[in-house]
Amino acid sequence: MTVITISRQLGSHGEEVAARVAETLGLRLVDAEAINRAAERAGVPQVALAEWKREGERSLADQVLKALRTMPSAVPFAFPDAEKGVERAGEPAGLTLPFVGLFSPLAPPISASVESYVHMVDLVIQGVAREGDVLIMGRGGQVLLRDHPTALHVQIVAPRAYRLQVVMERYGLDKRAAQHRLRASDRARFDYLRRYHDADWLDPTLYHLVLNTGRLSVETAADLIVAAEKARAAEAGRVD
Repeated sequence: MTVITISRQLGSHGEEVAARVAETLGLRLVDAEAINRAAERAGVPQVALAEWKREGERSLADQVLKALRTMPSAVPFAFPDAEKGVERAGEPAGLTLPFVGLFSPLAPPISASVESYVHMVDLVIQGVAREGDVLIMGRGGQVLLRDHPTALHVQIVAPRAYRLQVVMERYGLDKRAAQHRLRASDRARFDYLRRYHDADWLDPTLYHLVLNTGRLSVETAADLIVAAEKARAAEAGRVD
């Protein structure tokens, strides 16, 4: 039963690497956007905190898991139309509803409802991991599943100058705006893991592999992850 988590820096091509790994290994790719869309289907944006408490955390998380099962695997790298200012999946522009666009760098958690949503996300990630054959992007999967017996944890990084160029080209931004985007994204990711999981996002000991796409192509990075997973599976006697 394959479970891979991938954490990535903005501009490191982590989404492309994840998609390639998921396709090669036949894994379901679950990211923040997929969880948010499933939550919408389950009625989460309309659920007040009181209703959350009444229904129970596990019940609501199970509803979101059920919605996820009926959805196609996430395609996280739908890049924006720079002229129209459309944001890339996983990098929402701002907080619109309590559970949609939640993880914008500009929108820190502001209510008990958000805290509850984060806990629900944790339960969903643990649920999809139990189901197996999944690649989970972000949302603290490397910490939540640190004791999972078969999970492979990966982080995708790249030098800041490299990432800056990627963000400028991808979003049609000038250098100053791209620098702001990088700082905001890094801070949001750091704060999320620190606030909710008391962990350092860039701590290499959280991962089996830390891959630098400033030195490795997307294809090579993906191939290394696939090779690592197959090696771990062989060691555990899980080879198909």
